[in-house]
Amino acid sequence: MTRVRMWVSGVARLLGADEQAAFDFALAVSEACTNVVRHAYAGQSEGRLIVTARRIGRRIIFRVRDFGAKFDPQKVRSPDLHGEPSVGGYGIYLMRRVMDRVYYGTGHPEGTELMLVRCRSR
Repeated sequence: MTRVRMWVSGVARLLGADEQAAFDFALAVSEACTNVVRHAYAGQSEGRLIVTARRIGRRIIFRVRDFGAKFDPQKVRSPDLHGEPSVGGYGIYLMRRVMDRVYYGTGHPEGTELMLVRCRSR
């Protein structure tokens, strides 16, 4: 995921993101890609994943599109931040913390499309 983070950070900076926003996008997109590999493709070595980015005014939007098993965001429980720390289960929580908006598109015939939206700077 190091290459994904570097690419996302660079693209975010090209689109006008400040240093913190570029870091936040790199974190959120790499978490999303990790979730796709782990869940949508069940750890298989082959699977199509498309990551795109664009700027609209002050906002930057990254889209992560997979063609694996559909994701139902309603079934995700928030991590227990007060109990014993666990491995995994923090990806969506982190995405929601660092992004202004997180949208899931599940209307495609297969797979899921995730939109991560954040202002270029705060």
